[in-house]
Parts: sequence; structure tokens; C-alpha cells
Amino acid sequence: MEDNRGKIRRIPRSVARVVALPRSWSAGIEWRLLDARGWLAKAVTCEIEQRRLFPWIPVCFGAGILLFFQADGMPALWAPMGAFALCGAAAIALRRSMTAFIAMIALSAVFAGFSAGVIRTRSVAAPALTRITITTIAGFVEAVEDREGGQRLLIRIVEMKDVAESERPRLVRVSVRTGAGLTAGQFIAGSARLLPPPEAAWPGGYGFARDAYYKGIGAVGSMVVSVQRLRPQKVLNPSCN
Repeated sequence: MEDNRGKIRRIPRSVARVVALPRSWSAGIEWRLLDARGWLAKAVTCEIEQRRLFPWIPVCFGAGILLFFQADGMPALWAPMGAFALCGAAAIALRRSMTAFIAMIALSAVFAGFSAGVIRTRSVAAPALTRITITTIAGFVEAVEDREGGQRLLIRIVEMKDVAESERPRLVRVSVRTGAGLTAGQFIAGSARLLPPPEAAWPGGYGFARDAYYKGIGAVGSMVVSVQRLRPQKVLNPSCN
């Protein structure tokens, strides 16, 4: 009987491929990762030497604003402002370590963007209707948009009947029928059917209410009677002839 213990056995080529390919892939992936790290380090060093890292600060600032819009409700201002100050102080203390310094600067920009979102939202806060209201309004036409079925007006409200001044929107957007022929700057009055700015129709959809909030628009609707062109004195001071 022949002893085959000293012979070298060959494994089938198909089996060799199954065993060898994952090794080659993993080795290739490891080398590519090492190359990528080296390239990234060189790229960052080049950016620092040529002083081109500044454009990343607006990116981080914008990321902070996006985080603000993901928050539920109105966040307190002290938290992001405090985090911004702490990260700024940490950046100064860790300035000898380039990695830590860059990380703290990036976080400072993020918290600054978050704080800016809070400040901007509070600064544009204005009254808005919370229910459907039919009332008489008077105000100046600030903008006119001609449409197929008429015009859409942006009116800065001067008077709104039966609505308290603290609840009166500053701006309303209303539609009028064809033939009104209104222009920006005119002072008008008339009855209107107003409702709160609509929310997004589906999750992630366009939220007109948020857009209207930052534009100061507190109600939308339509004029239910023909619009009257008036002199401002007639409404602001009824005693004038």
C-alpha cells in the first residue's frame, strides 16, 4: 500500500477561490483605509497651511440651525449659548492640540447656529389667528401677485374689527377676484374670511405655517366683498372728513 503522507495534495481551484478571495479583499480594504487616512491627513494639513479651513465654519453653523428646527417646541437660549461659551473657552485652552482645537471650534459653530435659530425665531414672533374669522379689515397693500383668477394681496393690517390688538396679525395674505386692479401702496378696506396659516399636509411636506411665521404673516384667506379704496385718515381718524 502506497503511503501518501509525504505527498502534497492540491485543493480544487474552485475551493481555492472561495478561501483566497475574502483574504485578498480584506487586505485590499485595509490598505485602502490606510491610504485614505494618509490622504485625509495630508489634505487637512494642506488646508491648514493654506488657511482654507474657514469655509467649514458656516457649514457647522448651518448644521446647528438644522438641529434647532428638529427640536420640539421652543428651546431655551441659555443652554446653547452656554455650550457655545464653554466650547470657545475649551478651544483656547486646547489650542496646542490641533485636533482638539478644530473639534472645539466646530462645536462652537454648531451651538452658535443653534443659538441664532432661537434668537431669530423669538425676534420675528407676531400674533396669528387660531380660528376661522370673518371680519372687516383695513390696511396698506404691501405686495400684489397677479393670478389667473384674480390677485393675491399682502396687507399690513391697520384695523381689524372685533379682534383685540394683542391678537391682531401684522400681515395677512388674501385673494381677491378678477377686476380689482389693486396696486402696492394703496389703502383698502373690506370684509374678509381669514384662517390660520395651514400646517404641512403630510410629514416632511412644505409647512406654510412655518414660512408664514418667519415672514410675519398671521392669517390667510380671501375677501368676501368688493374691496374699497380709502384714504388712511378715514380709518385712522373717523372724525376727519
